[in-house]
Amino acid sequence: MALSFAQYILFSALLAVAYAQSNTSQTVWCSVVVTRNGDSTPLISNELTTLTPLGALQLNSAGALFRNRYIAVTDTSIDGSFPINGLSTYSIDNTQTFALSLLDEYVTASAQAFMQGLYPPLNTSYPDPGAPLVTPASLLADGSYVNNPLGGYQYPQLYSTSLVDPNSIWLAGQSDCSGFLASGSEYFDTPEYAATAAATEDLYAGVATSVFSNELPASDINYHNAYYIWDFINYGVTHNGSFPNISESDLGQFRTLADQWEFAINGNASASGYTQGDRIRTIAGQTLAAEILGLFLNNIQNNGTVSMLNLMFTTFDPMISIASLMGLPNLYTDFFGLPDLGSSMVFELFSETNSLTSSAFPTNNADLQVRFLFRNGTTSNNNLDLYPIFGNGESSMSMSFDTFTTAVEGIMTSTIGEWCQVCQSESVFCPAYTNSTSSDTQSGSTSAMKPAIAGVIGAIIALVIAVMLLALTMLLFGIRFEKRTTPQRRSQLGGFKGAEKMASDPDLTILKRGAGATVISNDATQSHERIGSWELGEASKAKDFGSLPGSGGAERRPSFENDGLSIHGEPVKVDERV
Repeated sequence: MALSFAQYILFSALLAVAYAQSNTSQTVWCSVVVTRNGDSTPLISNELTTLTPLGALQLNSAGALFRNRYIAVTDTSIDGSFPINGLSTYSIDNTQTFALSLLDEYVTASAQAFMQGLYPPLNTSYPDPGAPLVTPASLLADGSYVNNPLGGYQYPQLYSTSLVDPNSIWLAGQSDCSGFLASGSEYFDTPEYAATAAATEDLYAGVATSVFSNELPASDINYHNAYYIWDFINYGVTHNGSFPNISESDLGQFRTLADQWEFAINGNASASGYTQGDRIRTIAGQTLAAEILGLFLNNIQNNGTVSMLNLMFTTFDPMISIASLMGLPNLYTDFFGLPDLGSSMVFELFSETNSLTSSAFPTNNADLQVRFLFRNGTTSNNNLDLYPIFGNGESSMSMSFDTFTTAVEGIMTSTIGEWCQVCQSESVFCPAYTNSTSSDTQSGSTSAMKPAIAGVIGAIIALVIAVMLLALTMLLFGIRFEKRTTPQRRSQLGGFKGAEKMASDPDLTILKRGAGATVISNDATQSHERIGSWELGEASKAKDFGSLPGSGGAERRPSFENDGLSIHGEPVKVDERV
């Protein structure tokens, strides 16, 4: 039967649509991967908390998985493959990747292990060992080539941020946040805390002497320290063959209690701090969300050529918080509590293309979409699964970039200054980002002289008047000044200054233990104690909540701000050394 012209046109159109759909593909332009640290030594150990070899293997395997997804696709049977357009396949290009980590050893080491899996040594990753990858930089004038040590080991650029760095808020927004700490202390007064603590007294008492013989006093072994107890027990069960026997049931209960505690502290989106409605307990997720959106925008503004693969390494706190803000715990129990060690949250910016259209970066934001994936752990059974976010159902696993932007703007703390104000933080960098001077609200005050300038002018005027009065006194009363000297033995005060040394100057004493010198100060009052942010609220509970159990007040996460210095205290005293 012959087709009419209209039928032929309709059939051709349907065929073209079917062909286009069959050849539709997704191009990932930007990915932000937020990864928790791997297995590490216990936080309440007397030693520095460090990444274990098991933790390094966990993060290395995580890096290899994302290499398979984004860079050098060799196996699509597990999580699928979505190569990021333009990423270097074998040799790392640090202009294409961005890696940000907390300064804690077990976090930075996790980042390094992950990067080894993402871009392994060239002798391992390049498919043809007989024809090694040669770059212009590896060639020598005589025609030979050299490779990096350790089989072509690659050196990623990793940014590690301490708590005195403003960029730390993107990975640890809860740290040094007074509002977060004050709100967290309120959890102790809730019926949930009281009921849980009472119901679990016997459980914790059962391990008080058998497990924690020296690490913790018995008074600290309770629900109040649920995470630290779980962390210690989990490490012992994993690494110590002679560790006291704990039943699977009790082990699961310790984990559940740690989940409950941490979600109450980091995932309660209804709790407020100093400002009603600030959702302060999720502050770590608020700042993380702002960083994710900023990386997406940077990629879009540069047509997909920068911020292509962004890797952020942190602890579980911001992961719990951002999951809560995106509404995931309401739908999936995996997000109620702690993510497993080495877990990854992934935010992908992508567009759909087909063989009939250009694969260039979209010129319209309406063509860009965002999806969220989560991998809870690092074993082969832990898949990278899609989840709907911000109230979408499972029928909408992705959302338009504009919709995603609007949703993130509703939950994020977008600037360092805003974070400082919401938290009322005493971090050393906050004065640079907040307005610490009061403004005159009276009319015409905009043209008033600044206080600093007025002070300088006033001092000069006072000095001129004093000099004039002194000259007038000398003229009228004939007063003269002359220098008198008093003999003094050079050895009376000693030191490098000899006779010119003042009694208040410190002595330089050579230590008898060996080379080196130290300054002996005559000022017995020079040391001072920095008041922590917890003292702003209920002193006893706040101090306990902000400290490691059994540590005598040491912070749960070490901070480089705990150096005895404060912008609100005395000036820094010079420490002279030879």
